[in-house]
Amino acid sequence: MGIGDWRRLIETYLRPHRRLVALLATTLFVTIGLQVTTPQLVRVFIDRATDPTAASGSLTAITAVYVTAVLLQQMFRIATAYLSEVVGWLSTNELRADLLEHCLALDPAFHETHSPGELIERVDGDLNGLSVFFAEFLLNVLGSALLLVAVLVVVWFQDPIAGGVLSGFAVVALVALVAVRRISAGAWQQAREDSALLFGYLEERLAGTQDIRSCAAENHTLRGFYDRARNRLWSTSRARVRDATPQAVNNVIAGLANAVAFVVPALLVRRSELTVGSAFVLYFYTQLLMQPLTNVSRQVEQLQQAIAGGRRVLELLGIDSRIVDGTGPDLPPSGAPLAVAYRGVRFGYGEDPDVLHDVDLHVEPGHVLGIVGRTGSGKSSLARLLVRFHDVRAGGVEVGGIDVRTLARHQLRDRVALVTQEVHVLRATVRDNLTLFDPARADADILRAIDRLGLGPWFAKLADGLDTIVREGGAGMSAGEAQLLSFGRAFLADPAVVVLDEASSRLDPATEALLEHAVDALLEGRTGILIAHRLSTLERCDTICVLEHGRVVEHGARRDLAADPASRFGALLRTGLDVVPG
Repeated sequence: MGIGDWRRLIETYLRPHRRLVALLATTLFVTIGLQVTTPQLVRVFIDRATDPTAASGSLTAITAVYVTAVLLQQMFRIATAYLSEVVGWLSTNELRADLLEHCLALDPAFHETHSPGELIERVDGDLNGLSVFFAEFLLNVLGSALLLVAVLVVVWFQDPIAGGVLSGFAVVALVALVAVRRISAGAWQQAREDSALLFGYLEERLAGTQDIRSCAAENHTLRGFYDRARNRLWSTSRARVRDATPQAVNNVIAGLANAVAFVVPALLVRRSELTVGSAFVLYFYTQLLMQPLTNVSRQVEQLQQAIAGGRRVLELLGIDSRIVDGTGPDLPPSGAPLAVAYRGVRFGYGEDPDVLHDVDLHVEPGHVLGIVGRTGSGKSSLARLLVRFHDVRAGGVEVGGIDVRTLARHQLRDRVALVTQEVHVLRATVRDNLTLFDPARADADILRAIDRLGLGPWFAKLADGLDTIVREGGAGMSAGEAQLLSFGRAFLADPAVVVLDEASSRLDPATEALLEHAVDALLEGRTGILIAHRLSTLERCDTICVLEHGRVVEHGARRDLAADPASRFGALLRTGLDVVPG
C-alpha cells in the first residue's frame, strides 16, 4: 500500500470531516505546546528555590501556574483522544458502507468464489485495523513526530550542545526503527488472509449445522477447522515474532536515552554551562524524547495491521463487476406488463462449457410462460440472465424490446422481480422483511398487499402484526411462511415481469395449495415466467417451453401441447406424475 493509496483514502474519507480534523489538530497542538512548556516552569522553580535571595511568594505563584498547566494539558489530552476516536470511526464507517455497497454490486460470479464469512472479515475485520490508523495516527504517530520536533527545538534554544547531542540521538533512533520496521512488512497481510479463510469456513459450517449433524460429519468439520485455525495461529505468531524485533530495538534505544539523560546534563553542570534547574529540565526533555519514539515503536504492529488491512480493502475495491450499467434508453413507464424475449442466447458459467445453446423464446406482455425440464437443463440460467446476474456469451435478452445490457441494473431489477426457493429472512420486523427497510412503504399498502395475496389467515396469527420480530434465517417459521414473505416483497415492488424459479418446489402439497392464490395475485396483470418441477403449477401458463441440455426442444401454447400426443409436454402429463423426473 503506497503513499498515494493512503493519500487517496485520507482525502476521500477525512475531507468530509475537515472541521473535526481541524479541531483535533488544534487540541493536539495545544497539548504538545503544554507538554513542552510546562517543564520550563519546573526549571524556574528549581532555580529560584536554590537562590536564597528569591522571594517565597514567587514560588507559590509558579506552583499555581504549573498545576493549572498540568490540568489543562490533561483536559486537552482527553479532548484529543475523544476527537481522534470520533474522526476514526466516522471515516471508517463510511468506508465500511462503501465497501459493503461495492460487494453488493459485484456480480454473482464473484460471490460464488468468496464466502460470506470471508467478506465479513474483510468488511469488518480488515477495517478495524484501518480504524486504528484513522483514529490513532494523528494522536500517536503524527502527534509524536510533532512532539519530537518541539522538544528538539526547545533544547536547541536552551543549550546548543545538548540540542546537537539529542538531535543526533533522535536521528539514529528513528533510522533504527524504520530499518527494523521492514522486518514485519507483509507478515500481517498473510495473517489477515488466513483469518478471512477461517471465518469463511466457520460461517459456512455454522449455516449448515443441521446437514453436518445429520450426516455425522462433525469430525470432518472439526479437522477442517483445526487446519485453518492452525494456519491462522502460525501466520499470526510469525507476524508477532517479527514485531518483537522493533520492540527489542526500542528497549536498547531507551537504555541509551537514560545514559544520555544522565551524562550530558552532568557534564554541562560541571562545566558551569547549566544551572541545576536547567540540568533537570534537560534530563526531563531527554526522557520526554523517548515518549514519541516509544509511541512510534508501539504503533508498528497496529500500523502493520492497518497497512495489511488497507491493502486488502483496496484490493477488494479494485475488483470491478463484469456486469456494468448500460447507457441505453429507459424502460416504458410502470403500470403495464412488458414483453420478454431471448434471442439466440448462448451462455455458460465462467470458463465452463455452454449450458444454454441458441435459445429463442418470446413472451407477450401479460402472458405467462412455463419452463419445464430436468435438473441441469438450464432453467434457472434463463431466470438469472433475465435479471442480469450474468451476461450472455452470444445473442441477447430483451425486456420491453430493450436489451437488458443497455439498461441500468437498478431499473431492470425494479421492473423484473425474481422469486426463488431460497428465501433470505432477516432478523427484523415483518414490515421490514416485506419492504426490505423501505420507509416509503405505508402500512396501509402493506396490509392491502397481504390481503390481496390471500395472506390474511397467516397474518392474523402474528402476535404483534407488522411489528412481529422475525428471527435470523426465519427460525421458527415454516417453509411456506418464509415463501409468503418473498411473495409479499415481490408484490409490493409492483414489477412488470415476475419470475418464479421453482418457488414452491420445497413445499408439501398442502402448503403449496395455500400459495396458489398468492401466485395468481402476483401474476395478475403482469408478464410471468414460471420455472417448475410440479406440472400442476404450469396450469396457469399460456405457453410452455421444454428444455433439454440447454436447448429448446419444444415451445408452444400449453393447451396445444397438452392435446398433442406427440409432444413431450403432453407425454409428461400422461404419465400421471405431478413432478418432472430429475
